Amino acid sequence: MAAMGSVGKIAVGLTLGVALISGGLGQAMAKAPMPAAPAAAEADSLDSRLKQSRAQSYRYAMLAGYSAAERQDYNTALINFRRALAARPGDRYATAAIRNMETYLARERAEAAKLAEIEQRQATLAEAVAASDWACAAASVDRLVVLIPPASADRARLIAYRGELTGFIQSRANLDQWSTVCPGGQT
Repeated sequence: MAAMGSVGKIAVGLTLGVALISGGLGQAMAKAPMPAAPAAAEADSLDSRLKQSRAQSYRYAMLAGYSAAERQDYNTALINFRRALAARPGDRYATAAIRNMETYLARERAEAAKLAEIEQRQATLAEAVAASDWACAAASVDRLVVLIPPASADRARLIAYRGELTGFIQSRANLDQWSTVCPGGQT
């Protein structure tokens, strides 16, 4: 490498010398090969490496996002798709993937809230039945019927049980226990 540099300097020197002999310094400078500006070449190289790095970051983030989404790890997928969007702002694929993950996460949160409410309503129903609070039990069953999927056998059992509760309410059984668990009959 050092030999290469001295050969280049010798060539420039010879060119300058020949040009000086044949026509003066102005012509010598015009004919002498100008070395590339190191700052400009370095900036181009840095810009090229930066673009390559951004493209690689985008690609890795998208692949990691798709992999996480396939495993139904939507939080990790969302993080990676946001990284991809940061590497390539405005990218429609990353934007669509982010929107999809946010939709999946919203569905998961809604399903978790629904399951928590089902669990809470079942506990209230058990407490109401134990206390012979038929109005509260009926209100709990009514809400559970809405929460349980239509094709579920549990829903069919709840509907049948609601009929039994209606019988207790109509017979006015245990009026002294009326709505002790759910004040006002509300759940």
